[in-house]
Amino acid sequence: MASKYLKPLKHSNIADTNSTMKFSELPANILEAFIPGYSIISRFLLDALGFDITSVVSICVLIFGLVTAVKFLWRHAYQQIQTYFMSYIRIEHHDDIYDYIVEWTASQKMSKNSRNLIAKTNNQNPWELMEEDDLDLNEQLNNNGLLNFSNWEAKIPPKFEPSYGSHSFFHKGRFFQFLRDRKQTMGSGWGGYTTMQNDEYVILSCLGRSNEPIKALIREARDVYLNKQTSRTTVRRPMPKDKRSSGRAGWMRAATRPSRPMDTVVLDHDLKSRVLNDINEYLHPATPAWYSNRGIPYRRGYLLHGPPGTGKSSLAWAISGVFGVDIYCISLVDPNLTEEELGMLFTSLPRRCVVLLEDIDSAGLSKRQETNANDKSKTDATTTSTISAEITKAFESVQKSSDKKDKQGISLSGLLNAIDGVASHEGRVLIMTTNFPDKLDEALIRPGRIDMKVAFTNATRTQIRELFTRMYSPDTPTKAAAAAIPAPTAKIGTIPTEKLPMSKIAATRSPLESLDPNTLTPPESPKQPATPVTSPTPPPPYTEDGMPLEEIATSFADVLPEDTFTPAEIQGFLLTRKKEPMKALAEVEAWRDALLAAKEEKRGKGGEVKV
Repeated sequence: MASKYLKPLKHSNIADTNSTMKFSELPANILEAFIPGYSIISRFLLDALGFDITSVVSICVLIFGLVTAVKFLWRHAYQQIQTYFMSYIRIEHHDDIYDYIVEWTASQKMSKNSRNLIAKTNNQNPWELMEEDDLDLNEQLNNNGLLNFSNWEAKIPPKFEPSYGSHSFFHKGRFFQFLRDRKQTMGSGWGGYTTMQNDEYVILSCLGRSNEPIKALIREARDVYLNKQTSRTTVRRPMPKDKRSSGRAGWMRAATRPSRPMDTVVLDHDLKSRVLNDINEYLHPATPAWYSNRGIPYRRGYLLHGPPGTGKSSLAWAISGVFGVDIYCISLVDPNLTEEELGMLFTSLPRRCVVLLEDIDSAGLSKRQETNANDKSKTDATTTSTISAEITKAFESVQKSSDKKDKQGISLSGLLNAIDGVASHEGRVLIMTTNFPDKLDEALIRPGRIDMKVAFTNATRTQIRELFTRMYSPDTPTKAAAAAIPAPTAKIGTIPTEKLPMSKIAATRSPLESLDPNTLTPPESPKQPATPVTSPTPPPPYTEDGMPLEEIATSFADVLPEDTFTPAEIQGFLLTRKKEPMKALAEVEAWRDALLAAKEEKRGKGGEVKV
């Protein structure tokens, strides 16, 4: 009985051995098809080393196949998660939110631990360097006691930002992805040639079907960015022509500087109060409804006129700081700016802002000369020589007119249409400055386009005293000044009754979001008394001679005649002696006589006054 079952058992063992051999040779056959000569290599290693690499290769192939399968399944599953279980918000690089997000991510732990970063030179402006606590100027002094900034830039650490690609991070217990990439677009280059440009963009995504967490993250990044800009004013200018032609927002940030306090503007206090109260009433959130109910266009324009160096641009800068709005500067003599682009720039302005048109008289927007009577040919001039002269004169006039038009860029009618045309922007504060108001066309400065004219004159004795006192008053530390800024508490519908000195008008952004929007009638502008000349904290006495600073300022002002020198001229004299008030008082008479003599010589010969 036992011998009967031995042969089948032996046959079964042989079959198992053959199947095992075929299984071990299968990877070699597959690899031979992909790697020619693999069988020769394996036999050589087997004969030389006595080691069969088939099993090792088989394990590697199994691991590779398993990893590839897992990657494929994960990629497919992740695509489904991205499609059905994630939310996205895209941000273009020309938008301010792009700067908010990039700067916020640069300060996060993600940028510190990431292996894919972009290094940028940390170009700090003088105002940011002023706030640094670890500045040691003694290291910058040379043997002669002069500052040497040759190695200053090397001490400023570079700034690192997330590079192109996808970055994952957790914020407040939620998973986010930061994707930074760029796309190629066609734009207009120099000479009208078409060029390819790289436009960056950022895509923020989070796990979940709601994009509210992304919105909250953007708001947080915006608040962090704007908190750093407290007591600062942003200046914006039109984008380059190739950027404007691509249909993007037409403005770009040109600079950010500390806001100028209103009490540093040399102007009559009553006049400053009138301007501030008028703009305050105009920018009130209830004012647009008041204008709309009466069918009045919601616009306000101001003309600042006076001699050069009297503080016209300074007032515009201070107004922007007081009300916490940005300044949008436009140059009407830009040859690349067309009337259509000017209209688009005005249309893309924000709800509240200051639009500054400096030196409007230099833009060719002067009075239209009535030359028809002078250029009209006489009816009795019928000779051939007279007709030829008139034709030559006409060609020269057309050529000059064409050259002038090409140089100026914007015509008077184009500017008028942008200011108060049918599709013009509402809600902006338009400020024009000019040195020669009499040269401006009446259509440009009529009521409705210019609602208030502010005249600047040479420095009065009171203003000279203010300049001197402010120049030699003790400095306020930057951080202490920022901490001392009071938070506004006024609400819509309430009429302020307390005094409002200029020193209390903080150059901060007003929290209009906290105001009650239901009041439809703007409050009356409060009647303000004359603002104080000095800051609330009186300057200390001059310890060297025992004379108070106010007394020195009065003596200094008595030496200079009124309405003769501009505030810029007086300030320039004081700047060269900014730490020596007694020296300024001792040398002011010689400076006065030299400048008066130079001005008198200029009246006779013409030219620039140099002292």
